[in-house]
Amino acid sequence: MALARVQTGAFRPSADAIAAAVRVVENGGVIAYPTEHLYALGCDPRNAAALRRLAALKGTEGPKPLLLAVADRVEVSRWAARIPPRAESLVAAWPDGLTLVLPARPDVLPELTGGGATIALRLVRTAVAVALIRAAGGALPATSANPAGAPATGDPDRVAATLPGLDLLLDAGTLPPGGPSTLLDVAASPWRVLRSGSVPAEAIEPFGPVQGA
Repeated sequence: MALARVQTGAFRPSADAIAAAVRVVENGGVIAYPTEHLYALGCDPRNAAALRRLAALKGTEGPKPLLLAVADRVEVSRWAARIPPRAESLVAAWPDGLTLVLPARPDVLPELTGGGATIALRLVRTAVAVALIRAAGGALPATSANPAGAPATGDPDRVAATLPGLDLLLDAGTLPPGGPSTLLDVAASPWRVLRSGSVPAEAIEPFGPVQGA
């Protein structure tokens, strides 16, 4: 089956395109959608079969946690068992480009956590991603839309060429340049930078102790 490719404005989401993507997610499919700088893979985060299919499309080997994007802070309590007290001010500020690793609720699927005890959450703010995530139920996986081992991309043509098994590509055109989010584990102290990215450790240090990557 040919990849469905629906167009949307980068700053003014198309209601029809968002609705089409949500239908695919609700039916257990896997989509690619735009975040700030890179395209991401998404599916229903409460559907174990869909999460396994996403991992297979990406070519991920073995259990591996998936980053989960949320559009509103209220969603944090639906996925994280708690916010450590020292991290509360950081969650309140939540700089753009920061993914927080928090203790996972016991009902979060192991396909999301990689079988571990934590969940990686990222608050997104771009118009298309926010509209999509809210319409899809509040959260979507947001692992980069590229085969495992290949570079992440903000080019929808490259997504379509390298991931032909996708059910739908929400195409907002080529995204502005920028790198991945910083991955910060705040489940224990001192906090640990697990992946360097958009937010430098110096910007995090005013909120709490940081151990570098």
